[in-house]
Order: sequence, then structure tokens, then C-alpha cells
Amino acid sequence: STDQVDVTVNPLPVVDAGVDVFICEGESVTLAASGATTYIWDNGITNGVTFSPSQTGTYIVVGTLGNCSASDFVTVTVNPVSDVSFNADNLSGCAPVEVTLTNTSDFQGEECEWTLGNGVTLYGCDNVSAYFTTAGCFDITLTIISADGCSGSVTYENYICVENDPIASFSPSPLVVTMTDTEINFINGSLGATDYDWSFGDGATSNAENPNHTFDDTQEGNYTVQLIAYNSLGCSDTAFADIEVQEDLIFYVPNTFTPDGDGNNEIFLPIFTSGFDPNDYNLLIFNRWGEILFESNNHQIGWDGTYGGNLVKDGTYVWKIEFKTKYTDERQVHHGHVNVLR
Repeated sequence: STDQVDVTVNPLPVVDAGVDVFICEGESVTLAASGATTYIWDNGITNGVTFSPSQTGTYIVVGTLGNCSASDFVTVTVNPVSDVSFNADNLSGCAPVEVTLTNTSDFQGEECEWTLGNGVTLYGCDNVSAYFTTAGCFDITLTIISADGCSGSVTYENYICVENDPIASFSPSPLVVTMTDTEINFINGSLGATDYDWSFGDGATSNAENPNHTFDDTQEGNYTVQLIAYNSLGCSDTAFADIEVQEDLIFYVPNTFTPDGDGNNEIFLPIFTSGFDPNDYNLLIFNRWGEILFESNNHQIGWDGTYGGNLVKDGTYVWKIEFKTKYTDERQVHHGHVNVLR
């Protein structure tokens, strides 16, 4: 007798694991094979489920169609991104501040972008120079992009701090003094300062914020006062003011003189010690009817008690003195009486 059997040969499935993949460290990837109905990946990978590989590896998949299976593999290349770092040669200062930023990263890329907190973007993978012209603390971010398209970034917050220069200012009170009282109060109006150096122009100094100072009261003079104001970073600004110590207006007018030829008290002469302009001086002597008996424009020449070459009678006469003060255009007029006795 005879028999037969049918043998069915099913073709192997054509399993495709996909093309090789290149990712950057920290990125995710999804492997999805095709050509079969079920798939089993090694390394604990599930078909079509995203995962994050930590290193480069080859992944094998076995695909089954019916009772037949076939395999394929794919390589996932993980391009490393090392830590990004940088430093600066100057972390603080007074505006404007120039800072050199240096890339110290192990990760060397083809493109490096520096984002400054003042709105400026710089490019370069070595040293770059940054300028800060306004006050404040600024974040600095360095982003590095490799030839593979991978990027790493780091941000240092409030990395560069800039302050404005202080503004030195002060007001002397008063600005002009006389030799009878040479003390001056200095009112400090500086902005953004913490420390102060005063020089008063006469060799004296002070570090007080609002000092008082007494100038030499024995002679007139001009003094230039200097204030240097410093902020916490040591940046400074300087202000000046001129102080004038003036003579006091001092004069004396006698009320009696005796032109009797005995050599004593023969001349009526107002005595001016200081504070007037000797080139702008006028003395007039009047009798009771207002007639001018004597006139002098020299403060060293007084009245000898005569009029028209003759001695006047004993009695009371009126004097008038007009002069200009030494330091201003102010004119002063003074009146009084003098007695002639013989």
C-alpha cells in the first residue's frame, strides 16, 4: 500500500530592526522593528517603547511570523556630552567692567555660545571678552555644540556683579568765613559711597562722613578742599570746593581831636585795620551848615582841623566815610560827629 504526506515550507520572515541611530548623551530613542508579528529585543528593550541608553550598544531583535523566526540588529551610538564649565578673570568691579571668560570644559565642541545677562551674545570656544556698562549682577550661560549636533550648557547665576562709581559731592557751610570764626561744617552729599578721605588744603585730613574743620584764623587765604568718596569695591570719585578765609572789616573813628600844636592828637584820622579797599575810600568833613571843610581819598591822610589855611573854631563837626569792602563790590557809608578841642 502507499501513503503521502504534505510538507509545507514557510518562508522566514524578513525582520528589520531599523537603521543605526545616533543620539546625544541624555537623549531618548525608540526602537521599532518590522517584518514580523511579534518581537523580542535583548537588553530589556520593548519594541516601540522609548528608553534612554547610557552608552553605545548593539540591540538584537527576534521577530516571529507564524512558527518562523528571524533576527536583526541595530546599533545605537551615544555621543558623550561632558560637563561644561568656564571661569572669569574678574567677577566684580565698577562700571564699565571688562571681563575675560575662559572655556574650561572637557567637552570640546565646534560652536560655543555665551549668553550674558545684559542681553549680549558672544561666540567663541576659547577666550571671549565681555563688557558690562551698567550696575547689577548678571547670569552667564555657556552652550557648546559638537560636530555630532550634541550640546551641553551651564549657567552661573549672578556670576558677574557690577557697581556704578560713587558720586562725590559735598557742601561747605558757610563757603566764606572771616578770621573771627573760621569753623566750617562740611555736609556730605555723596551717592553710593561707604568711605571718605578729606583733605582741607591746609595739611589737615579726616575720614569722617560729615566733618567740621577750623582754618587758620591769623591770616586770610584760599583753601581747596578735596573729598574722595569710595564704594565697597574701592572705586572712587573726587569733588572739590574752594574755601575763602577773609579779613574782618575793622575800623575805628575817634570822636575828638585837639589840633593845638602840642604834638598830641593833632589829626582826625579814622583808623582802618582790615577788610576795606584802600583804593576806593573817601572822607568828608562838614560844618553845621553842610559845607565841605575837608576831603581825602587816602585813608592815611586825615583832617588837621583847618579850613582855608585857618584853624576852625572849637565845636562839633560831621564826618562821612564811604568805601568799598575788600572782597565784594559792596559800598558802605558811615556818618558820625567829631569834636574839635584846643
